[in-house]
Amino acid sequence: MRSLSNLVSEGFIWGVGITRPRQGQEHRAAVYITTTLVLSVAGAVGMFFFLMTHFL
Repeated sequence: MRSLSNLVSEGFIWGVGITRPRQGQEHRAAVYITTTLVLSVAGAVGMFFFLMTHFL
């Protein structure tokens, strides 16, 4: 079974079309990708709630 790091890296590589990380850097790439994804979603949710509370 593949590790979570490999699954996240492979999914992002195929979804976005970036180059594959260097050998041994898969875990670091997966952490970076996951952090970027979580912060993007949190920012979008935060902006949604900000707009909902201030304009409705």
